[in-house]
Amino acid sequence: MFAKLFSRVTGSPAPHSAHDHLFTTYAPEGAPARVLCSLYEQYAGAYPDEPVPPQHRHYRALVDAIVAGGAVRNMRDLDLRRVNSAYVTCFEKAEAFEFQLSLWRNEPDFAARLLQSRTDVVADLTAQAEAEAARITHYARWNECLAAPLDIGGYSRINLLAQMQPDDWHEIALRWDWRDGTAEMEWLTAQRACDRATALYVMCQGAPGDVATHREGRVEARDAFIRTLAARLEDGFYPAADLALPISMRTRVAFAEQMAIARRTRVSPWVLPSDLLHHEGRPHQPKYTVSDGRLHYHYEYWLAHVAPRR
Repeated sequence: MFAKLFSRVTGSPAPHSAHDHLFTTYAPEGAPARVLCSLYEQYAGAYPDEPVPPQHRHYRALVDAIVAGGAVRNMRDLDLRRVNSAYVTCFEKAEAFEFQLSLWRNEPDFAARLLQSRTDVVADLTAQAEAEAARITHYARWNECLAAPLDIGGYSRINLLAQMQPDDWHEIALRWDWRDGTAEMEWLTAQRACDRATALYVMCQGAPGDVATHREGRVEARDAFIRTLAARLEDGFYPAADLALPISMRTRVAFAEQMAIARRTRVSPWVLPSDLLHHEGRPHQPKYTVSDGRLHYHYEYWLAHVAPRR
């Protein structure tokens, strides 16, 4: 009731139980302080390109506005009550939220902030649910794609790779499971037509810093391959540098650290160009890909060029 009355005063839309399907009840009367702290800190180390769930993002913003300096581990009394209300606003269903609003009827500015945050959370969760539904619809024919016979064939995976293009090699390298060995990666990175970004990704996946410093527990056969690959990159073996390297910021940082460790040895083959990871290229457009060790058409290609029309 208070939420409805409040919305008439502020002009903000009232929370409504119609959105309760977006929320999962955990602690409708408020969570323990340790849980409130854990929720606040859960995505503190997220990189800008890593998706933070809307509820956590808005909760963190509310807590930052409530607790000076984000000192959530030292919350007492009023701050703890406010943060509890922030938690309910972002994570609990309508009835619990409306009760929290009623507790702050004498502090209209704070109540208004809670109401706006709730509106924003609902909007973001709704958009997220719609995007997920669209994704499921888009990939509804995934099993058809997996079952589609390929237009290439061969007696080995390397033979199949030999019939593909650099864009396909790039896609397969990005998805390669190293538990399947390195023979295929060794073959494609030995090709002059292999794009530099593909070779760079494969080398970085092999932890060149650990190889260069002889870290214990390494697989010697794989290390020899990574050294060979580093030598090719050092010597400019790959004339093509057309493709982008679609990796997350966290992966990019890990790769940069590994390459820095290798460079600090100051010996070949680790005298690698410092700008390798900064190259910008075009998105690759593969025809084939691999999932769980199984080669098949890339879904987008299959959908556009192979799939039976409906």
